[in-house]
Amino acid sequence: MNQGSVLTQITVHFALLSILSFGGVNVVLPDAHRFVVDTQHWLTDQQFADFFAIAQAAPGPNFLIFALIGWQVAGVLGAITATLAIVVPAGTLAFIVGGLWHRFRNAPWRRAMQVGLAPITIGLVFSSAFVLSSAADHDWVTFAVTAATAVIALGTKLNPLWLFALAGVLGIFTMS
Repeated sequence: MNQGSVLTQITVHFALLSILSFGGVNVVLPDAHRFVVDTQHWLTDQQFADFFAIAQAAPGPNFLIFALIGWQVAGVLGAITATLAIVVPAGTLAFIVGGLWHRFRNAPWRRAMQVGLAPITIGLVFSSAFVLSSAADHDWVTFAVTAATAVIALGTKLNPLWLFALAGVLGIFTMS
């Protein structure tokens, strides 16, 4: 497959995901995973999970995973294309809707949309967590660490960064 075709596929698919990314790009990660891992076979499950971890650890916006995917698939031009495809449509839509949203701040349909979109966003975030944990957890140890981290994060006020650090230390000891 030639690079032009790959860049077109990246542009079209990521631009569509951009429009659907209510609540941020993490909500569209399951479909991004399906597209780049299952359909196109551009990345493995492990690469996708690694790219997510790198994008979350790096300072800056959480859409960096798309730049990493583009880089892996088509080099620098792929990274630029993927970044623009995930940012420009949603940014343009947010700019347009933002003005209208403020203008209709007292409209009943606005409140109904906010109430209706909240559970959809929560469900999409949950599906992202499921896809990422499925891609990263390959044995009982990694599954146990993921499950324990989720339970502790949901059940306490402990900063998740401490849990990530502990999981990293456990990973070092289990790999040696």
